[in-house]
Amino acid sequence: MQLIDLSAPICNNQSEPMRIKINRKTHSSGAKEMAKNAHIKPYKGMKKIREYLKYVMGIRKIRNSDFPDSEFISLDIVTMPTHMGTHVDAPFHFGSKFREERARTIDELPIEWFYGDAIKLDLRDIAPGELITQFDIVKAFKEIDYKAKPNDIILIWTGMEEKWGTREYFTNSPGMSEEATEFLVNKGVHVIGIDAYGFDRSIPIMLNAYISTKDKKMLWPAHIAGRRLEYVHIERLMNLDKLPAKGFKISCFPLRLIGCDASWIRAIALIEGEGV
Repeated sequence: MQLIDLSAPICNNQSEPMRIKINRKTHSSGAKEMAKNAHIKPYKGMKKIREYLKYVMGIRKIRNSDFPDSEFISLDIVTMPTHMGTHVDAPFHFGSKFREERARTIDELPIEWFYGDAIKLDLRDIAPGELITQFDIVKAFKEIDYKAKPNDIILIWTGMEEKWGTREYFTNSPGMSEEATEFLVNKGVHVIGIDAYGFDRSIPIMLNAYISTKDKKMLWPAHIAGRRLEYVHIERLMNLDKLPAKGFKISCFPLRLIGCDASWIRAIALIEGEGV
């Protein structure tokens, strides 16, 4: 079996307006901190006075030099948005309600959604800034002689991965239309992924379209569709060029982040056999 990593690296770069912050406790500072805070203090009471004296004299204390090479174990404290890197958006991200009920958060979704048969649709002929229509989706299915079935995981290949690391990846990509999204969800699809920054067109493009038309449907139409169509989408996939059009599976499980609107994932394609 061949495994292909479909996940983007998580780091600060021109393609990511959001930022990750990492505070690291190093091995040496960890040893000093542990030596300072991990003294074995005795229990209270006169019966333990001898142990208390040992503590005061340093016999019961831990020193940083007690660790091999004066190094303890490191600790990274990572602060980052749930929508940075390759991630899956939960229905709650699309709106507080789904059909008048509270929209589900990422921890409330069936885990069965995130593993299964996957299909790659080649939409690289859609120009940057354009909407991917239902016609485009139907055409792509015909080109690979396939009909979507319930629980398929559909991957939208726009080719935007080639722009990763540049500003253009964020500012100038195509995106799914409301009708194209609805078409797939009505086929029983729960998970749709894309190799662009966002599932909709780039943010500057949508904002300019709204300013010029005053049409609210220009603003995040595929996201907003999730208020009446319960589905999730994966943004910022990588290496779709290494995948066949069909005949493979995907594992894309989210973290169990209680009450959150999205989760980072390590998306992996599983292909039977020696090669693609």
